[in-house]
Amino acid sequence: MKMKNISTLLVKGMVLVSFMYAGTVGPSLSMRFNDLMGNDNAIPAPKVVLGLEAQVGDGIFAGVDSDIVSLDHRLYVKFGYGTFGMGTDSNGEPQFTIGGNYSVLDRFSVNLDYVINQMLVTDAGPDQLRVTLKVDF
Repeated sequence: MKMKNISTLLVKGMVLVSFMYAGTVGPSLSMRFNDLMGNDNAIPAPKVVLGLEAQVGDGIFAGVDSDIVSLDHRLYVKFGYGTFGMGTDSNGEPQFTIGGNYSVLDRFSVNLDYVINQMLVTDAGPDQLRVTLKVDF
């Protein structure tokens, strides 16, 4: 419960700071494929993710995104080459992401993230590899 309160406070603070200091703020729509290296080696069903991203520096973006169905959410910082994020999963357990970005077109990118689930909680699910197809507006 305490992690959820801290995450909510961080999200509100991030949105406030983003609107105050951001050069551009824009929504994003993503299709995320979680746990690519699962036991059955099948392509997982995609999840729809909505986000808000702000430019905070030259080529540096900060944002928040959330899965619509399971309510996973994270705060992230994105550079031209990679992303670092932290948030919670659908169970309220902390998770951390680190990954790379590849810009396919002007506002379309493919992101590969390694999701670290067991950094703070020993009985959390296994770490995952996920791919995101993202469109920025």
